[in-house]
Amino acid sequence: MSSRKVVILCAISFAVGLLGGLFLLKYIFPNLSIVEQSLKEEKVYQVEHNICPEPEVVSTQCTIFIDISGALKAPGVYCFDPGDRVIDAVKKAGGFSEKVSLEYVARNINLSKVLVSNQKIYIPSKEELLCELRLFTLKEEEVIPQKTPENMLVEEDITDNPVENDCININTANITELDSLDGIGPSTAQKIIDSRPYNSLTDLLKVSGIGQATYDKFKDNICI
Repeated sequence: MSSRKVVILCAISFAVGLLGGLFLLKYIFPNLSIVEQSLKEEKVYQVEHNICPEPEVVSTQCTIFIDISGALKAPGVYCFDPGDRVIDAVKKAGGFSEKVSLEYVARNINLSKVLVSNQKIYIPSKEELLCELRLFTLKEEEVIPQKTPENMLVEEDITDNPVENDCININTANITELDSLDGIGPSTAQKIIDSRPYNSLTDLLKVSGIGQATYDKFKDNICI
């Protein structure tokens, strides 16, 4: 084949390739651009009308385990994220049951308190609170016996040899027993329970609301 024919064939091939490229640019690529634009518009429409919502990101920071029980619809052990509060634990446990005393919760349970791992939360029922109140009332009532020569002698002997009252164990006492301590109210009694266990009696000074003056009032009536 002569060099002239080779040149002619090369020229023809180039022309064909050029025409093919122009054809693709004119008829194929514009259609692809239209399809791409249509897909973008469809996605915007779906997002605006919540047809295809973005996938929800599930938290994987669950590291705090809490045991919550008492007057709740679904008591149990649950896992929480750092920063969650007591109110979140109540919600996860199904909320308060019909037996709960909302007055007690309002006065003694800090729903905004940040959860701490291995924490125990107990919500007493109305019946439990009433029972504790009755026991406390019976404990406080004193029966005054009729004085006779015999029991007057016994009374004199008791006066001469006073017997110390049993101490209240700050690690096991219930809220009613703690509330009976001089200077301690129901709110502070609950704080004492929430801050257990104690290694020494003076650990009570770390509880909010208990200062040295208050501690001195009841220190002789408590034990571990």
